[in-house]
Amino acid sequence: MEMMVAVPVTKEGRRLEAALGRSMEKSVKANSDALWARLQEESAKQEKNLRDRTQQITNLISNCLNKDMSGLMEKIMKKELAAVGQAVARSITPTIEKTISAAISEAFQKGVGDKAVNQLEKAVNSKLEATVARQIQAQFQTSGKQALQETLKSTLEASVIPAFEMSCKAMFEQVDLTFQKGIADHSAAAQQQFESMNSPLALALRDAINSASAMTQTLSGELADSQRKLLALAVSGANSQSANPLVSHMNNGSLLREKIETPPDPTKELSRLLGEHKYEEAFTAALQRSDVSIVSWLCSQVDLPGLLSSNPLPLSQGVLLSLLQQLACDISAETVQKLSWMRDVLSAINPTDPMIAVHVRPIFEQVYNILHHRRSVPNTPPAELSSIRLILHVINSMLMTGK
Repeated sequence: MEMMVAVPVTKEGRRLEAALGRSMEKSVKANSDALWARLQEESAKQEKNLRDRTQQITNLISNCLNKDMSGLMEKIMKKELAAVGQAVARSITPTIEKTISAAISEAFQKGVGDKAVNQLEKAVNSKLEATVARQIQAQFQTSGKQALQETLKSTLEASVIPAFEMSCKAMFEQVDLTFQKGIADHSAAAQQQFESMNSPLALALRDAINSASAMTQTLSGELADSQRKLLALAVSGANSQSANPLVSHMNNGSLLREKIETPPDPTKELSRLLGEHKYEEAFTAALQRSDVSIVSWLCSQVDLPGLLSSNPLPLSQGVLLSLLQQLACDISAETVQKLSWMRDVLSAINPTDPMIAVHVRPIFEQVYNILHHRRSVPNTPPAELSSIRLILHVINSMLMTGK
């Protein structure tokens, strides 16, 4: 009755899991595509608005520089040139007076009469013209140029640059406020739409996940119970010549826990059992811990092919079947080594043994599904694929023979 119920439940659970996965994938993909399209559209709109605003700001700045700057510069230049002319006149006047006085004194000392006066006038005029021209040129190149530069610089720093900075700051603050407001409105709308679209889907997914979790827990309990029964059968088969206290306590749920006391460090106890050649007890203790790493360590400590090829077999059929199941549970780690051990264990299993006949099919099917999924993983090495195909072929042959 347990097998008649467990197999349909397992198959139905797998079918429900596959259907639920496909439904969830389709729903999530459809919602994700719709949300992505909406986000792309809104992002394109925001980018277009930002480009238009930037172009508008650029046009305003260009118009300001082209129209207002020329008139302002003209006014500044006229004002500064007038100031420069007055400064040049004040600088030249003392030099001219000094030069005239020196020329007159020199002429009176050298010449006499009208001829001396005419020569004095000509000398004064020529020397005055040359001196005035040099002084004007020198003064304009030094003081005039410096005064013009300083005045222009102070005017720009005092009026033009602050006004330009304030104008740009105001424009960029307005652009930033508009952009932030648009992004906030868009985010709120997208969040609201996402929540409204996904609320029914989230409720359905939560119900489906709860249902699948309950079914998984039920199946896990059944699998653990089957594992304990297998180990109990293994111990009872190994100790069939003597009275086995585990059989009397099986209905009370004690199983192997009353026989095998797990030490703090299991490897020490397992090493001791291996040293005493008690392979059945060692593998039974390791399998009872339900720790695949301990089982793998134990397999690496013995010559498993030589051990399984000896006659009679030092391991019972129940231990071999349980060992095959636990090696397949974590096949993603140490895959090549575990596949080699699984091949050796399969070669020693007798599916028609009455002690394990009831449990062979569900465990073989479980191992078959695990290896089949592993084979479909991308980038699987060719060596692993070859070993997996061989094991699947052997399991399929055993299942067909069992029918």
